[in-house]
Amino acid sequence: MGEYIERSLTEISAAVAEGRVTAEALAEAALDRHVEFGQSLGAYMTMEPERVRAQARASDALHAAGLPAGPLFGVPVSVKDLYGLTGYPTFAGTLRRLPPEWEHEGFLVSRLRKQGATFTGKTHTAEMARSGLGVNFHHGTPRNPWDAETHRVPGGSSAGAGVSLVEGSALIALGTDTGGS
Repeated sequence: MGEYIERSLTEISAAVAEGRVTAEALAEAALDRHVEFGQSLGAYMTMEPERVRAQARASDALHAAGLPAGPLFGVPVSVKDLYGLTGYPTFAGTLRRLPPEWEHEGFLVSRLRKQGATFTGKTHTAEMARSGLGVNFHHGTPRNPWDAETHRVPGGSSAGAGVSLVEGSALIALGTDTGGS
């Protein structure tokens, strides 16, 4: 099912709706890509493969029970560590975990969840999103995926989000724009 990671969202949505691919298969393909390409790239602050698989299986069960697959059903989505995501801590790139209020899902994340998106985890960000380079001295800086030889910054406070797209562990990545990054 890894070939679906290389397809457009329109093609993936049609394949899910027609039963040619499942949310679980898409999740496995995304996790495989992270293992193959991404672990050394450092896109994720937090990624829990079993949680990703369980979420995808639950979506497939709803679809099998007759819930129609929306356009983002089963699509792997990474979430910048500024957004609240149920079950995941929020650090916002800081040294310490932020208060629980920061972990409540806002409008965008909750809408994606209602659409059946599969969240792959929370991606690295610069501290409080205040760096156009994506550098984080507390948790590490994601590597630019275009140069495996030299550690170059991927740029932007949403650096982990961008890297998750290139490595194929997400097909949609939530980022933010604080200062033009």
